[in-house]
Amino acid sequence: MMAASPLPSLIGALTPTEVMNALRAGADAVKLFPASLGGVAYMKALRGPLPDVPFVPTGGIGPAEVSAFLEAGAAAVGAGGELCPSSAIAAGDFGLITERARAFVTAIPAG
Repeated sequence: MMAASPLPSLIGALTPTEVMNALRAGADAVKLFPASLGGVAYMKALRGPLPDVPFVPTGGIGPAEVSAFLEAGAAAVGAGGELCPSSAIAAGDFGLITERARAFVTAIPAG
């Protein structure tokens, strides 16, 4: 089954089989989730037999991991709870969210 939309698609996967199924379904990029489960080493291992897959790791990634994932070949890195914790949202602590956003931006390697 191929993607029917002309919009870019990001399909989630964890295992090599799921990555291949995502590509067959028409994924433009594969969301590697949860990336914290195997970390950068796992994404590198997947890139061995699948070197051309644009991976977007997400799930448990904080600013400290951003650079390593990007340098290992990730097309992008996704951030959810590490960027906007539900407790900060509930408390209206947008200062904390802004601080975390700055930390993520600062973590992106120059180049």
